[in-house]
Amino acid sequence: MARNFSMIKLGRSNMFFRPTPRGVAGLLDFPRSVILWEKIKLFLVKLLCAFVPSKKYRGAIRGYFMWYRGIGISLGAPRLPVKKRSRPISLAFGFDRGYARQTGVAIASLLANSKDRCSYDIYCVVDDSVTPDLKATLAGMVKTLDRESVLTFLEANRDFDQSMPQRGSWSLGIYYRLMLPVLLPELDEIIYADGDVIFCRDLLELADFDLGENLIAGAIDAPGGYVNSGFLVMNLARLRQEKTYEAWMEQARREQYEYPDQDLLNATCRGRIQYLPLKFNCNYRHSKLFHCKKDMIPPQDLHDLKYNTVMLHYTVPPKPWRNGICFLADLWWEYAKLTPFYESLLAELKFGPVLALSLSLSLSLSLSLLTL
Repeated sequence: MARNFSMIKLGRSNMFFRPTPRGVAGLLDFPRSVILWEKIKLFLVKLLCAFVPSKKYRGAIRGYFMWYRGIGISLGAPRLPVKKRSRPISLAFGFDRGYARQTGVAIASLLANSKDRCSYDIYCVVDDSVTPDLKATLAGMVKTLDRESVLTFLEANRDFDQSMPQRGSWSLGIYYRLMLPVLLPELDEIIYADGDVIFCRDLLELADFDLGENLIAGAIDAPGGYVNSGFLVMNLARLRQEKTYEAWMEQARREQYEYPDQDLLNATCRGRIQYLPLKFNCNYRHSKLFHCKKDMIPPQDLHDLKYNTVMLHYTVPPKPWRNGICFLADLWWEYAKLTPFYESLLAELKFGPVLALSLSLSLSLSLSLLTL
């Protein structure tokens, strides 16, 4: 059955993912000490906020300290059992060597949360910086986590090379998602995701998504219907038919954008964008704004983001693989443990000792309170 989603209210929306004590979808186990510490921290934050007269600053305090606000207190509803989908879901990523390991974590999180529910045909658009050994490692990881899912590598073309002088600090890899209509001529539709994400649930809701005459679907990121390009459903058949790919190439050479691929997609697809619920692209800004401008969020999005977040997107620095104490970093690291890249990523982690010390102090405090 085809599914259509539409936004109730436009605007930069907000809220953040709340994992349960038994982990995301019951697959990851959070130590009892961590759950206890979060309950204690919630009490202390509430106590502190009682002495802060400004609603704005109370919201800022809650947003800063309560990364896991609600663990053991507001539990997510368990997923209903389903018969495993017989046909795989098509999904694509695009990356160079710099983002290969992080994309591996994203893939691992998706497969872990899709076990016995669905499998995937995963397409990765890569350049020659992704070595055969790295490709083999990623393919082996996929087979280990789900023998029915298939990983296919697609070689990026050179169609956007002329836009390089305009990109500033951006990598050419940001354009790889735009190449999907020509690299996958046999597909009519595909889901695309960035590599700096983790999946908290499977993608069954989008398996038979109906885009109609729309070119893309995405979650709103700013007023005016501006969508984030980190998670998209792309109407490849319609994009090819209307020669949108050629328009992308021409405009990428001619225009200079602050966010090259994202601004380009919004400019060229305006009026032909279908809006997804925010649960498909939840990020750090949502958690900050939740405590200050809750009325901006449609009620259904509030409920879904609290209980049914599908994808968590690490949109802004510091990223969890660079800074171990940033927004929901420990959740990202739980999924990194499922990959063959865990040790190498851990060796590059900044603030590792600080993170270890903070966890040790949290555990010590929790244990001392248990003995009271």
